[in-house]
Amino acid sequence: MVHEDRDISYTSNTQYERNRLDVYYSNNSAQRDVLVFFFGGAWESGRKETYRYIGRNFTRKGLVTVVANYSLTPTSIFTMVQECAAAVMWVYQNISAYGGNPNRIFLMGHSAGGHMIALLNSDPRYFRPYGFGNPIYGIILLDAFGLDMYEYLSQPSSRNDRYYNTFIQVFSLDPRNWKRASPIRYIRHIRNPHLILVGERTYPSIQMHNRRLFGVLRNSQQAPVEFYEIPRRNHTAMVAYMYFSRNQQYDIILNFMQRY
Repeated sequence: MVHEDRDISYTSNTQYERNRLDVYYSNNSAQRDVLVFFFGGAWESGRKETYRYIGRNFTRKGLVTVVANYSLTPTSIFTMVQECAAAVMWVYQNISAYGGNPNRIFLMGHSAGGHMIALLNSDPRYFRPYGFGNPIYGIILLDAFGLDMYEYLSQPSSRNDRYYNTFIQVFSLDPRNWKRASPIRYIRHIRNPHLILVGERTYPSIQMHNRRLFGVLRNSQQAPVEFYEIPRRNHTAMVAYMYFSRNQQYDIILNFMQRY
């Protein structure tokens, strides 16, 4: 049976709904692997309640699952990632009460959520305020967008993206911020296992940046990395089809977690 503990504040601002998370767990007292999910939505939309199926499905398959909110545009990307760090630290400090193993916390993010967990994991500045090392055991990128925002926003064609104005609100007009917010520029700090999934029919920039990240990590041999292209899936379908608990992505993700 799946239990839900919802709307938990992960910062001291208990009145702010964007800094809340939901925990999905079972009665089993054994320490289980933990999956923390951050949704996408171009940094301008999304709410944890939409992804209740992610929490319930993974928990039925043996995990303790957390789905977290974060602030949306016009909040800057750096504040959003700081909030993600606060959510992860809350999980690290409290998840054992739900049967989760704080030493085996995996983060999964779709689209913009994938960008944020990649940046949080690779840029050490986000956990420094806690006086603590990176508590993330592994990373699961689900059609992650924006792994190199500097390259993307530097291209004139990016102005044709319907989310361009949102991107500028979040990342600013300053190319230095685009670089600072590009996870692919911090690869040298990555030491934990990575699983990269992309849809066969996703956006070309997502294909390119995820394949580049995979190639660099594989060639450097500094962190285990696996890559899967999911047939016939576009960007939205990569997360929407996880509504179905028999979706092949669950097997890929769970097998990856068990291997490491």
